[in-house]
Amino acid sequence: MGDSRRERSDPDSTNVLTATSGWYLLGGYWLSGRGTRRVQVGELAERLSVAPASVTEMVDVLADAALLETEPYAGFELTDCGTAHAEALAWRQCVVATFFDRTLSYAIDDETAYRIGYELPRRGLVRLEERIDRTSERTCRRLADDGTCLVRTFG
Repeated sequence: MGDSRRERSDPDSTNVLTATSGWYLLGGYWLSGRGTRRVQVGELAERLSVAPASVTEMVDVLADAALLETEPYAGFELTDCGTAHAEALAWRQCVVATFFDRTLSYAIDDETAYRIGYELPRRGLVRLEERIDRTSERTCRRLADDGTCLVRTFG
């Protein structure tokens, strides 16, 4: 029997989200404790170093796409669909960050790892993932609920 995490489908988030909207969704995902609590616009603005008005605008876009649910003055939370897309994006980011750390001995920043992961085709990410000799809990703060790295989750 295979790893049940590998059997989950990887929503092709790059066909649904732009690089920017995905970055906002992923930021909300990390702040929400992987979808377990509401996030305030100001929190996400601070995390992404952008203006709150920019976050408000993007939250509306993501809510219109049914990836977030919003409530005035109470912030937003990810829907099940939004969480699935955020997890797929987190996997992409994690593969890149772990590949750079384990294969190239280079600590890449989160946004750069995200941008590279977003742009690479899924097949390319799987090939990078195959070259990772072991996961890196030190590098990958994107650990799954059971404490394992997201590398090998969707590949």
